[in-house]
Amino acid sequence: MHPRKMLLHLLFLLTTAACAGAMERTWTKVPALVLVAPENDARIQEARQAVDFWNRTFSEIGTPFRLGPMMPITAAVPSEVLQDISTRVVGRGEPVDFPESVQRLPGDMVLVLSAGDFVSFAARSSSSRKVLIGIRSDRLLPLTLPNVARNVIAHELGHAIGLGHNDDPTTLMCGRPAPCRPSLFQSQEARFFPLTDREKALLLKMYPPQWTSEQ
Repeated sequence: MHPRKMLLHLLFLLTTAACAGAMERTWTKVPALVLVAPENDARIQEARQAVDFWNRTFSEIGTPFRLGPMMPITAAVPSEVLQDISTRVVGRGEPVDFPESVQRLPGDMVLVLSAGDFVSFAARSSSSRKVLIGIRSDRLLPLTLPNVARNVIAHELGHAIGLGHNDDPTTLMCGRPAPCRPSLFQSQEARFFPLTDREKALLLKMYPPQWTSEQ
């Protein structure tokens, strides 16, 4: 291989590895999951299904780790705040500063079903263990497409659990720098895209059979 091509290939691999692993972090307790959403939002049921998908996956691979029950709260996170955090975190993955209004919200994972226009994301606080998950409006493409919203929610929960991206467009966690985008989740059948065998093995390494939740 030509030296220049070899260097570019190496840089691509390093960038891919950095982006894929940027969100990885292991929970030492069952995270309290809080839901912020309009009362009649159709995505609430899909969010519950996404949590069930992850807890079923944990059971199947043999880890005791689980996501806690999803607790709705009466609160609001302005679209402008979510847009700002999305801009800062998408494609980067590093922890970011949350505004005090977000930092004060209860729970370890805060899932916001928004009416805003931004790229859906999972972001970690730079000053605490809190994770904020922002999901864009289901009145905007691609979340208007069938089967997309449930998989976008599950995908972002995957980041919050500790997984990064892969480059397989047939799987749940495909994403940047690969050209996978949420529209690939479109399906007339209500289903969740699968994890890779490597991701399942990584989850079991992160949350082994002897894992116990801190009090």
